[in-house]
Amino acid sequence: MTSVASCAPASSDSRYAKWHRHFVDNCSSSGSLPWEDPYRLTADERTLVSASIQQFQLGEYARGRGLIRRASSHPVFAADPWFLPTLQLFISEEQGHSAVLGRFLDRERIPRLATHWIDGVFRRLRKLAGLEICVMTLVTAEVLAIPFYRALRDATRSPLLRAICVRILCDEVDHLNYQALTVGLIRRPLSHRAQAVHSFCHAALFRGTALLLWQQHCAIFRAAGWDFRRFWKESWQGFARLRRCTRQIALGRTHDTMRLD
Repeated sequence: MTSVASCAPASSDSRYAKWHRHFVDNCSSSGSLPWEDPYRLTADERTLVSASIQQFQLGEYARGRGLIRRASSHPVFAADPWFLPTLQLFISEEQGHSAVLGRFLDRERIPRLATHWIDGVFRRLRKLAGLEICVMTLVTAEVLAIPFYRALRDATRSPLLRAICVRILCDEVDHLNYQALTVGLIRRPLSHRAQAVHSFCHAALFRGTALLLWQQHCAIFRAAGWDFRRFWKESWQGFARLRRCTRQIALGRTHDTMRLD
């Protein structure tokens, strides 16, 4: 982390300079989690959340080599000296989420997953796709991570798990703004018609992924008092905010800042 930050340019009017400062500040200001809390998951709670946390712990970890390689050759981002250092800090923050979830699994003596078919499908999609689809896949997962972590936060009585979810939720809201900027800049050279087509395809990807998320993790949502209607409404509202921000950036306008309700 320190080496990445120290390699950043000294000054620039780049849009990513502020995001670089954000990720550096966020890393240094992250408070400690209540690892000393004695509460352990009950047998029922363990059965409820184990598979879901295992999947998300695996999914949160990515080295990002393909994303960095594609961005390095993109004409917009290759010319911005702040983009790659910021991207590396973003990837490191995502890996930090995986590390925290992994430590929680270890503490509860729940084994970590080495592979999962859903994670494999999305990793393959990112490897085969270009930069925009790669980023779209990542940001779609982050939109849906927000309702998931909100439900997981309320699904058990574990103070530690609740604190982990709150920390990740705070980070994910900022990640959506960061990713909206990237998707918007990728689409900016496109015609209005092409931008609309890409937005439509992104919505289709979101709908399919949301249905898959519900199918895999509906027990978590129901334990937290969510039904499918609430899940779909709140997930779609989050995606709609992302799409609006992305469109404003693509059109050269100042984008809104999304807030977690």
